[in-house]
Amino acid sequence: MYSAFPNAMPRDYRIDFFRGLALISIFVNHIPGNFFSNFTHRNFGLSDAAEIFVLLAGVSAALAYFPRFASGQMLNATGRVGKRIGTLYVAHLAAMAAGFAIYAGAALYLDAPGLMLPDERHWIVEQPVKALAGIGMLTYQTGNFNILPMYMVMMAMLPLIMLLARVRLGLALAASFGFWMVVNIYRLTVPNYPGQGGWFFNPLAWQFLFTIGFVGGVMLRRGEKLPFSRGLYGFALFYLVAASVLVLGAHWDKFPVLPEWFWLSGFNKTWVGVFRLLHVLSLAYVVIFSPIPAFLSRWLDEGNWIVRLGRHTLPVFWLGTLLSVAGHIVRETVFGLPNDPLLTGRSFLVDVVLIGAGLAGLFALAAYLDWMRSAAKRRPAAPEAAEAAIVPSRLVAAE
Repeated sequence: MYSAFPNAMPRDYRIDFFRGLALISIFVNHIPGNFFSNFTHRNFGLSDAAEIFVLLAGVSAALAYFPRFASGQMLNATGRVGKRIGTLYVAHLAAMAAGFAIYAGAALYLDAPGLMLPDERHWIVEQPVKALAGIGMLTYQTGNFNILPMYMVMMAMLPLIMLLARVRLGLALAASFGFWMVVNIYRLTVPNYPGQGGWFFNPLAWQFLFTIGFVGGVMLRRGEKLPFSRGLYGFALFYLVAASVLVLGAHWDKFPVLPEWFWLSGFNKTWVGVFRLLHVLSLAYVVIFSPIPAFLSRWLDEGNWIVRLGRHTLPVFWLGTLLSVAGHIVRETVFGLPNDPLLTGRSFLVDVVLIGAGLAGLFALAAYLDWMRSAAKRRPAAPEAAEAAIVPSRLVAAE
């Protein structure tokens, strides 16, 4: 049984840094066909920024909520989780409204009605009442707007994860793994509405990666180190190299047909297959025991530009989603560039402007949010608050 964590922990800028890198990668990858998407790590292995994002979300959840939960303030911690879910819900609804407005406005202005058809967007045109119901219930799954619903469901699972972890970390991990197995084998998912099938990011499967990150976050908060194994490190390194060869050489057809939850074909993100899961964990293990963390500890501070992105994950992700929607429209509809990241003079120039302007917008937002927070700390107390603070001291002196 866990007791209260004894000491406060300073903010670990390395977590913010890697979250910032994941946000950059997500933004770049969400503009299909751009040249710079050739260089995100999904091109060299079996996982991408989504796995990094969820793994670090678990770490952050452990640091933010579990110390309070473990110290006996379970209702308080659970209430904070609920408040965060509410924030995510409002952000998701606002993102979908703004995203559909961008697509609809472009469809009208550019006389391109086809913009409202791909990625399940056609439901808002063909079945608007059902589509609105689906948006409110989080079951309307459409491209670029399906990560936050997954995150909300995993956050809703967090109190149960923390309850099991309060007994023993291994119990939370074992329960999550068992549930992941059942979900994958029996194809359990959250239903899509008004479309068919299940969610693109099935939170019932992704919760295992989230829980792994949570366990890692608890260990970090307690000052425990992940045990090092030379054999395991060698296997992880070999696996990363083999996965890179597999992806770069497109050797998918050289393997036997296996269940989708176990193997994978391309980048199916629904079930978090074994090989995909092993890839992100191998990557994390190799990075953790490389010189990178020690170097980042000496180099990073709160003013680092990438750290700033990771410190403001939700607003940066929100803006990045809308900028990627706009970038996609500009690239394919305005300039008529193919969904093929080839290096040609015209497409390269467009990609430089789109990606550069988008990243500049994200960095500017993060810098502005930092400035707002600093300004709030420097702002003098309101006269009423200052008077309220003075009066009690006067009364004490009079007595």
